[in-house]
Formats: sequence, C-alpha cells, structure tokens
Amino acid sequence: MRKMGSGRNTAPFLFALLLFCAMSVKAQQADLVPGTALATGQGSIARAWFADPTTRYPHGALGDDIEAGTLVLQGRDGGIARIVLPENRVFEDVFPRLVSAPVVGDVAMVVESDRKMGARLSLYGLSDGQGRLLAATPYIGTGNRWLAPIGIGDFDGDGVVGEVALVAMPHLVGLLRIYRIQAGELPLMVEAAGYSNHIYGRSEISMSLIERGQKRDRILLPDRQRRRLVLIALLDGGLREERVEHLSAPLLRLRQIGAGFEAELEDDSVLTGTP
Repeated sequence: MRKMGSGRNTAPFLFALLLFCAMSVKAQQADLVPGTALATGQGSIARAWFADPTTRYPHGALGDDIEAGTLVLQGRDGGIARIVLPENRVFEDVFPRLVSAPVVGDVAMVVESDRKMGARLSLYGLSDGQGRLLAATPYIGTGNRWLAPIGIGDFDGDGVVGEVALVAMPHLVGLLRIYRIQAGELPLMVEAAGYSNHIYGRSEISMSLIERGQKRDRILLPDRQRRRLVLIALLDGGLREERVEHLSAPLLRLRQIGAGFEAELEDDSVLTGTP
C-alpha cells in the first residue's frame, strides 16, 4: 500500500494547502486596522490582530483617530474568535501582545479604552474556541486617559511569572504600575510617578524593556522628561531605582539587543549597554 502523502499525486494537495495559507494570510492583512500589526505566538493563540477600524473614540494618543472595534484571535487549530466591543469602547493599541502566565495561560494583552472611563489593560484568551476576557485592570477613570503596556514578568521574585507592568497616563503624571495577575482581575500591587514609555502622537510603544534576572525581573525605562534612563526593581514592597543613566538628549526609542539594550536619542546619538 502506498503511504498517504507520497508520490506525485500529493502535488495538487500541497498546492491547495499553500494557496489556502496564502489566502488566509492575505485575508488577515486585509482585515488589519491601519497602523497596527499582526502578532504571532507559540502558544494556543497562533495569531492575533485588530480589525474593524473606527473613529468613534477620537483621542489621538497613537497619532490618529482610527482605533479598532474588534480583536481577532486565531487558535493553533486554525479556529477564529472575534471579540467585538460595544460602541462606547475601542482597542486603543498598535498590536496584541501574545504572552503566557500560569494563572491565565496564553493570552492577548491589549489596551482597551472606554469613552467615559479611559483605558484599562485587558487579557483575552480562548476557551472552547471562544474569545474570553480573563482579567483586566480597573479603567483609569476618565475619558481620553491612556496607558502604555510594558509586559509581564516575575517582578516580585517569587519564582512565578505573575505580574504585569505598565505606565498609566505616560504623557501626564507617568505612573509606573505593577499589577498581580489573578483570574478575573489584575489588582494593583505598587506604583510610582514620574516615568514614561511613550511620546504622545507616536504610533509605536518602544521606550521600555524588561530585564530578565535570576532572582527577579526589572524594568528599564526613562523618566517623564526622557532625560534619565532608569533600571527599576520591585523591592521591599516598593519600586526602587537601582541604576540611572543621564542622557545627552531625550530618549526616542529603546531596543533589546541580545542581553543588552540600544537607546536612540533625539540628537541622533545612540547609547548601548546592559541593564
């Protein structure tokens, strides 16, 4: 008996499979909200993207008034789940971050904004093929108030990736906040004012990194004036500046380069180092 998939007869099947994959990618690209990016992951969520562009929330923190009304999650099995927000809310973000934490599993971490309550950080996952809100921070509390995600990590040093970091209102007071990841909620653990990881009107969120340590993870980001680059750790129940680098010009962009970082400044100079 000839094994299935051997010989020249597989050519039409392979061609059809490749054509289907190409059409699927094109469909996803056509569905993308302008100015956002498709995210790919290795967990149960294979791809995620923002769809259904809308101007119903004219804030402009990311450079224009176009936001997303829908988050699309594609499972590893190819199934599609669409999370469609009500008319008073949008996804005010540039791409979904596909991350994993023990308490909630594989999730898409996104910024979700309400017309009256402002932004919150939301974690959406897949359950029985359906998109579900698994946990979220409280809304900031006022419309047109935004937050910029940093990421998840083991910031308290207990050996578990169980916290999420962000900067609330990075253009105003710049509250660096760390929340504990729990099923159904993200309670606030600690915060400190005076930091930022975003420039108002820019379409990228690229001024903060997480340094993965042996005992605990730490956060690298600038102060609100973007003239100091600060390495911050959660120690003894508070946020402590462990190292400060004074910059010759305001920070424009921060990149991970292997185990180190590259900081691009507004005067076109570049600073490299390790956290």
